[in-house]
Amino acid sequence: MMNGERKAGLRRCPTVLLCLLLAAGDAVAVEVERIEVTRQGKIFRLEAESVVAAPRDFVFDILVDFDHFHRLVAGMVTTRYLPPDDDGVLVGYTLVHSCAWIFCTRFEKVERMWPVPTSEIVTIADPERSDFRFYTTRWHLEDTPGGTRLRFKAMMQPDFWVPPVIGPWAVKRKLDYTAREIGEVVEYLYATGTSLAELPATPGER
Repeated sequence: MMNGERKAGLRRCPTVLLCLLLAAGDAVAVEVERIEVTRQGKIFRLEAESVVAAPRDFVFDILVDFDHFHRLVAGMVTTRYLPPDDDGVLVGYTLVHSCAWIFCTRFEKVERMWPVPTSEIVTIADPERSDFRFYTTRWHLEDTPGGTRLRFKAMMQPDFWVPPVIGPWAVKRKLDYTAREIGEVVEYLYATGTSLAELPATPGER
């Protein structure tokens, strides 16, 4: 576990990445092995694969800590669980403000979530409560030497304008950054014994 001095320093860090830089001696070694983004008309397909130096159960617990998930990634203003649907399915809310080059967007998403302990998380957005015609994601986790192999797939159709020329480039750039940031923060949390809730609040967090 982290000592009191390290935890106090962590609480003073203004950003997650700065905390990582200040964590002297706590090496991170996330390997992003594949990033793919394709666009067909208004539909985007995303795939990412990375290896994170942390046990699978630990990685899974971080990913399903949705009340604090936004602290993993810059640009996420907030994430939180909402009351479950009538059928008992988990429901999550996400608010994002993100920029890539000159293209900036702000969107909301409400999604139903089906976690399978330590192995998989599937989500489907509710188009009536989201800025997407549809948005589905699947996280798959499996053991691998040195940690956890994390595979992410998504298919989405935004209900807002995305520039046709820079759109795929911007999405791919953001996906690559997000995969690295999630891996680095998860490894940092595991190496230091810190919980996701102990990370600094993000700017504008609600």
